[in-house]
Amino acid sequence: MASQALEKLAQAPLQEILHLLFRQLDGALTRREPSLGAKPSRDLIAALAAGETPESVKDLAAALISIVEDNLKTLRDRLSVDFAGSLAADITQVADWQSTADFLSIANEKAGAEQAIMIASALLVACGKSQYASYLIEVIEDDAGALDVDAVIARRILLHVGAIDSVNKDTPSQARAWLLNQPPG
Repeated sequence: MASQALEKLAQAPLQEILHLLFRQLDGALTRREPSLGAKPSRDLIAALAAGETPESVKDLAAALISIVEDNLKTLRDRLSVDFAGSLAADITQVADWQSTADFLSIANEKAGAEQAIMIASALLVACGKSQYASYLIEVIEDDAGALDVDAVIARRILLHVGAIDSVNKDTPSQARAWLLNQPPG
């Protein structure tokens, strides 16, 4: 059942995936940039899915960058790891915890930060900020072929934005090659 849902997600129109990602960050975006409104417009999502970067993307990108930076700081401050290190980390080895409640709190904070970085990075890449593709590559590499939801979404965004061949399953290598040819910043 789960693999059918993931296959459906992997084949979903990019507009649906972008809409899903925006819904996941809805509150965080409007707190950082109230002018974005409660939900991004269908026109903005359609433009991003078409590979266009409308002028309205500037405020959105600034809010998304803030989300990535704040969550990277959380990982550094709380666990002393970067994003890739957090994905690979065994929570019992990187965090000091005294009780089950501490453990669950830290685990939730870690998972929430990882999720926010992945989602905001996927949206930033869709907005033309290719330098955030490295986080999507790290998600795919950490997944190691298991294809969880985050890896499926990261792969779909990279395939679309990087015009990467979906037949070749080595998306991380192809994405790195694409990333090398992107202008800085």
